[in-house]
Amino acid sequence: MAKLRKIYKENANDIILKLINDEITKSNSSLLSVLKHGVWFPNGSSLKVMFPKPATTYNPKAIELYAKNKFSVMEEVYHKEGERIDLVIFLNGIAIISFELKCNTAGQDYKDAIWQYKNDRDYKTRLFRFKAGCLVNFAMDLNEVYMCTELKGKSSFFLPFNKGSEDMGKGNPHNEDGINVSYMWEDILTKDTILDLISKFIFVESKEKVDEVTGKIKRSENLIFPRYHQLDVIRKVLADVKENHTTQNY
Repeated sequence: MAKLRKIYKENANDIILKLINDEITKSNSSLLSVLKHGVWFPNGSSLKVMFPKPATTYNPKAIELYAKNKFSVMEEVYHKEGERIDLVIFLNGIAIISFELKCNTAGQDYKDAIWQYKNDRDYKTRLFRFKAGCLVNFAMDLNEVYMCTELKGKSSFFLPFNKGSEDMGKGNPHNEDGINVSYMWEDILTKDTILDLISKFIFVESKEKVDEVTGKIKRSENLIFPRYHQLDVIRKVLADVKENHTTQNY
């Protein structure tokens, strides 16, 4: 930053913010790409906007930088005039996760939150722009959690982000010690888990398909965010590998 301020003088802040935003919103780029790789300036300087967790403890500087990642939470976020989101989580000042929260005891549940995302939220705003806005949007009540990585009005598709119930069914198991969705803030919304998800799990999937009529290639993209059971099984396999090494056949 000091180097960039010397070059751009009093215009440094505006130029830096514009370049970061331009890189995020490019058609061939994404917020995820910028978080992982940072941005490059015309003079050859680079700027990281996130520090991933080092693979080992051998590099004290890398560990120090990882610890400097700053998370913040804002309630009632106006993403356009007259339209507020219940909760937004930021990583180093960049919006990455949004929430619509409902309370079952007040007569609403996650379905009302999904309806709100689909019908009352303008998905064309910068906060919700596909690949450039929030990485994931959660609809949550006291019992269940659903998620969507691409808001597009009434056609938005939400998947469950639940642990599954005791009988291998949908939903979440009853939590004797608190709220059924407490795993969200006790595990998923911890610094380590969010940074691990960004670094290793979330990705933009690109597919190409030839149009049979025109012969033209159609390209589609999806932002993949793991569901809870997918994340859980990877964690369990890794833990087992660490314990049993090569004695197991996976």
